[in-house]
Amino acid sequence: MFASSSAALLMLLLLGTSAIARTCPPPGESEGRCIELTADRMEEVPEVQLSPGQPTTFHFDSDVRVDGVTLEHREHFKVASGRQLITLEPSERMRGEKPGRLTVCFADGAAPACASFQLLFHPAMGERRVEVFRHPRPVDSIQAELKKTREENERLRAENERLRMERDRPGGLTGLLSSGMVGRAGIPSQLLTKSITERDSNTLRPRFLTTFRAPVRVAIELLLENMDAAKVWTLRGVKLVGPKGEVLDAAFFPAEPIPPGEKRRVWIEVMAPEAQTVGPFTLKIWEADGQRTFVIGNVTFPAFPVMEGR
Repeated sequence: MFASSSAALLMLLLLGTSAIARTCPPPGESEGRCIELTADRMEEVPEVQLSPGQPTTFHFDSDVRVDGVTLEHREHFKVASGRQLITLEPSERMRGEKPGRLTVCFADGAAPACASFQLLFHPAMGERRVEVFRHPRPVDSIQAELKKTREENERLRAENERLRMERDRPGGLTGLLSSGMVGRAGIPSQLLTKSITERDSNTLRPRFLTTFRAPVRVAIELLLENMDAAKVWTLRGVKLVGPKGEVLDAAFFPAEPIPPGEKRRVWIEVMAPEAQTVGPFTLKIWEADGQRTFVIGNVTFPAFPVMEGR
């Protein structure tokens, strides 16, 4: 029993060691050149210096496709390629030639799928050994990250446009009146503290909640109390989910942490036409580390009265 457990432990240790990505040692501690390839730096093309008549060997830690090697001016090179080794020896004709390029593609289908190297030629000083360590990532994880980045960029562009429009208007009460956000009827509001629904798992307690409506936007004023006796609550994101599952992204202010047992006033604002803010809504707030959420339901906004003179 002990022997089998020891063997299993040894196997886990060996598997764990092999799964660790190799990285380049500090400068001066390795023989020859060392290059690391990552999916987020695929546009970078490392330079490698070759010398005519002298072989330079690329050592890859990932298998290279047999049909995935492209070399400019290949007729002027002696080439030996294997599954993880490519040796190039430029002929004397390459003296004084412009830089060429070596491109290799890998067999596992992960990213980076290919890598390019700019080949520079020096009459006497060429790199003999080039270690290439690759840090692959599944393509679907990269696509998910790109989708998230695009969505964040769209949100930031919308926020910048909103800020630009507000900057071009006067401030203070004049700005509110000229924008049409305030008329003789003011900004309609309603107190919802007693009508909202809460989840038992919430670690924030809403001491009061008021909603407001203005043209193309709604707002929520919350007084939140951190019921966790040991851990601060730091807001990271907010969204409203409508009765048909529609999601409205929201901005919040301020982003200050709420210490244990203390209260903080939080303002939440959503830019949306009046037709999109007919509830009831579920308000979801999540914290910085993503472990805890605050969810309340039955959030509604007051009707927007028709302003005189419009």
